[in-house]
Amino acid sequence: MNPMSASLDALRARARPIPMDAAARQAWADQFNALPAMGAMDALLDLSDAALVRVHLSEVRAHHQGGMGSAAVNGAVIAGLFDAALGVAGVVQFPGRRAGTVELSVKFMRPTRGRSVDAYAITLKRAEGLAFMEGELWSEGKLCAVATGIVSTARGVAED
Repeated sequence: MNPMSASLDALRARARPIPMDAAARQAWADQFNALPAMGAMDALLDLSDAALVRVHLSEVRAHHQGGMGSAAVNGAVIAGLFDAALGVAGVVQFPGRRAGTVELSVKFMRPTRGRSVDAYAITLKRAEGLAFMEGELWSEGKLCAVATGIVSTARGVAED
């Protein structure tokens, strides 16, 4: 087994399942992918796995680059991919409730230089109004960054 597959299997083994069936996950992903932010990032959410959230950037383009003054993917783009992946992994744990990322920590391990990038995320634990996530960012079979995050339900926040 290659290192990426082994690492993703280990993530999946620790994951709290997404509390939706396959059709509901697909409908949720379709709605999320229609958001302008996902279009601006050129990224797509994939919820086909029952535990593992994937945000896929199929082609690294010039506007994604600039990390360390090079052709590497910019850290802001990586943080955005992680926010989408970890945020979704947490938000789906609270069906029908407003929730969002309240903490995101990214560890950059190496420059992300591949042609495509995938951010994967799982929910490790869910408590009353909080979910704790973990994620990995891979490019061409190389682990480039890891992240942790917390999602919280909205308390006392008025609807816009």
